[in-house]
Amino acid sequence: MIGAVIVGIGAYRAGAGTTLPPLKYAPADADEVERYLTTCWPRPGDLRVARVPEAGATADAIRQAFDSLAALGRLELCFVFLSGHGLVDESNAGFMVQPNGQGLALFDATALDSCIGSVRAERSILILDCCFAEGIVRKMHYFSALGDSAARLYIASSRERQLTWEDDEIGHGVFTAHLLDLLKTGNAVQLGGRKDRLDVDSELFPVLCEQVPLYVLDHKGGAHQEPVKGGVSISAVSLPVSSLARGLRERTPLGTALRRLRQLATGLAVAGVAMILVAYTLLYYVEPGQSGTFIVLHGTRWLQPVLKLLPLNRVDTGIDIAEISANAAAAAPLQSGYTTGIWTHVASEGYRGWFDAVAAGLEPAAAARYAALVGIPVPPLGEDPGPAAVEQSAWMALADSQSDAPSDVLKHIPGQDRISPQPTPFPINSMDFQILDLTAESMQSYARALGYGADLDPIAAFPAYVGFSKVTQEWLTYNTDAQRGRDARVRVRDSVADVLGIITRARTDRGLAPLEPQDRLLIQGLADMGYGDVLGLALSRVDLDSADRIALGTKALGQFHGEPDDPAQGAAFQTIVASLDASPQAKQLVDAVADIFAKSANPQNSYFTHFLILAADARALSPQLVDTLLVAARQSVAKSEFDFEDSELARVLAHAMSHVPEADRQVAFALIERAAANVTEMSMSTAEMFAALGSLRLDPPGTLEKVEAQAFKAEPYTGGSGSSTQAFPGIAIIVGPGPWIVALAQIGRTRELPARDIAFLRHHVVDPALRADIVPALMHQAESIAPAATTETLINRLGSFPRDARDRSVEQAVGVGQLAAMPRLDFVRALDSLRLARSNAAEPELRIVLGLTLVEAQIARGEPTQRTVAYAQ
Repeated sequence: MIGAVIVGIGAYRAGAGTTLPPLKYAPADADEVERYLTTCWPRPGDLRVARVPEAGATADAIRQAFDSLAALGRLELCFVFLSGHGLVDESNAGFMVQPNGQGLALFDATALDSCIGSVRAERSILILDCCFAEGIVRKMHYFSALGDSAARLYIASSRERQLTWEDDEIGHGVFTAHLLDLLKTGNAVQLGGRKDRLDVDSELFPVLCEQVPLYVLDHKGGAHQEPVKGGVSISAVSLPVSSLARGLRERTPLGTALRRLRQLATGLAVAGVAMILVAYTLLYYVEPGQSGTFIVLHGTRWLQPVLKLLPLNRVDTGIDIAEISANAAAAAPLQSGYTTGIWTHVASEGYRGWFDAVAAGLEPAAAARYAALVGIPVPPLGEDPGPAAVEQSAWMALADSQSDAPSDVLKHIPGQDRISPQPTPFPINSMDFQILDLTAESMQSYARALGYGADLDPIAAFPAYVGFSKVTQEWLTYNTDAQRGRDARVRVRDSVADVLGIITRARTDRGLAPLEPQDRLLIQGLADMGYGDVLGLALSRVDLDSADRIALGTKALGQFHGEPDDPAQGAAFQTIVASLDASPQAKQLVDAVADIFAKSANPQNSYFTHFLILAADARALSPQLVDTLLVAARQSVAKSEFDFEDSELARVLAHAMSHVPEADRQVAFALIERAAANVTEMSMSTAEMFAALGSLRLDPPGTLEKVEAQAFKAEPYTGGSGSSTQAFPGIAIIVGPGPWIVALAQIGRTRELPARDIAFLRHHVVDPALRADIVPALMHQAESIAPAATTETLINRLGSFPRDARDRSVEQAVGVGQLAAMPRLDFVRALDSLRLARSNAAEPELRIVLGLTLVEAQIARGEPTQRTVAYAQ
């Protein structure tokens, strides 16, 4: 009788004494060995197989299997097959089994000796398929003496320090696969033909010794696995052949050598590809992109021809290439694409190192600005900074998460020696030439710096504002437009007056009064003592109640005589405009201004048209004035010829349509239609009229389609504003599609737009000339489509476009508007969340856009009211 113990363990349970990776094919190897035996000895009573199940293959179960064979008496052949993990070290050597209690689950050499020795057999064969197999059988004593047997042999799958391999291609352990292939076919070149039985010592083992090492060398990257045979015998031991189909292709040393050469060549090619892919993954370089910003790309510049078939763009930095350094040596690497580095390198501040590499090639001022945006603390100003440096420092302070007060900026604003809280008259004969020599641009730069300081700390900014207002009055008094350029004095005056509005709005936002009583008295007192050009106008920028605004406007009426472009009357005119609302007193004020214009030397003054438009937008037109406009409209419609004054009247009525009784609107619409027909189809005045009607939701059918038709003619924005959208009072200027884009945005502020219009506006919101008009429209669309976005969703949106600075800019623009509209407490929390997200972000482009959002949200929150903005435009 033939007796066999078969064990195959692939999945070891936890607790085996060590962490064992699973073996994929050990159970399958055991199955195939069992199938071979049952094929060769099919008759009942010829074969007894003690198969130990994988899950229950403990040391006790294996002993019981051997005991079951020992109970059969003397056997003709004892066949033992063990497949699994082997362990050999300084103190242990054995076959790993399933755990059963504490300790190392190891069926060691002593246990194997005891178990196989308990079975009386004429011939015994142990086939051990595990790592380090020779080291296990070498410590066994059973195979060193015959005892009462004729043969005791073992075949170990590998030497003591070698691994035993499995192979997915053949679905078995390599050793067992070749063993079974020989036992199934009995055929090999070394055997000289097919055999019915294989002598273990002279036929089976020599073939295994050749084929197993060749296969492993060929398929396992040059690894080594050499079977080992041992034992004693006094007669030959042979095993039958089951005569089944061959499963493996036989190998020769020459064929294997040639295959290894091919593998080496393939390996070198793969290594080269791997090195390129490593460079693609780990390296970056920076070059100017077609979008006008610097792009971070995969790999290096010299690998670009090789990598061009792969996606190259890593990051669109959003950093404008126009900000490159004027220093040729610093700019050259950025310009030529040789600014390179390791993608995974992180600066000490926690962001990717490419930012520092790019910043090194930028103009110093630009590099400092971007550094502030990514969260690097803003350095203090030097001893005598210029106005541009002061302005930039104030702007950067808005991005600096450590900024508590803008004291470092405010102390450099001119007028620090004039901040007395007591009103004193303007010193008519005093001149400070350091002040008088400042350019209009420098004065505006200081005003912007003061505004940024007020966004941060309106209380600290107020004394500096008082001093700078006095300086500005002196500058206005002793400078002329002939010296400084057309409208230079008006630009300076307006920019400084606007700062008081920023201060008062920032105070109100923090729960304070717009001005402390003594501060308001100080401003009013100074305005009456010679500082009225600045501070008289500045009071109109304060968000006062209706009665106080009307009082300011009425007071200014005494200084206005129908010529707004006269410097002596311009501030009064703006004060009047800023006081308008829908109250009866405001309507009386508008009637009074209309009378002044009518009695002036130029009653058709284009400023009168603009004033009526602003009054209409403020709902400040009296019924009597509307009747007067309608009478004029009927006369214009009845005329055979259409002139400029008729077009101006049409503009006014488009804005005033909600004032016009429904029964009288037909004549107004007829006049507007005629005005549109008498100018080119792209006329700015037509765009303005359609926008006004659309924003009032009183536009005739087809108006939106007409606006789209002109707006969609706009070329894609590429970085420069190609057309003017500035509204000059009373003049219909024919420009490009810009005014029509504004018209579409105006309509979008009060209604839902089609998806094509939203996509179009999103594309053009990155144009600085259009952004202020488009953002409210996009905000209205977002609010009508979905609930208000949280700060977290805004941060996620900003991080969703690493390769597209334009889309980041669109999301940032809309996000700024949403943040600026939040209640104060939510706004402060949102800023904190943005700062935290920035400090945690590793991507510099995300840090930049988060920093820019911090800056612009604070600026937007303190911007002037829409009425003031409208007049400024």
